[in-house]
Amino acid sequence: MNRVAILISGVVAFVLGVANIIIGRNLILPLPRMVERSATVPWYLTWAIVWLTALCAFTLGAFLISATMRKR
Repeated sequence: MNRVAILISGVVAFVLGVANIIIGRNLILPLPRMVERSATVPWYLTWAIVWLTALCAFTLGAFLISATMRKR
């Protein structure tokens, strides 16, 4: 594959990871409100999934960018 295409897809993976965190912050209710509803465990599980997905996107982006840095 083209090095430029790999580099662009690595940057897009980083952007998707950041977008995942931003969307999670906007859609998931704050912890004090979830404590009032007695729903702390689903709140923690949902944030764990959001951060795990973002971590996977960052890892993929780092791998793709590092793949372009290798010498042939």
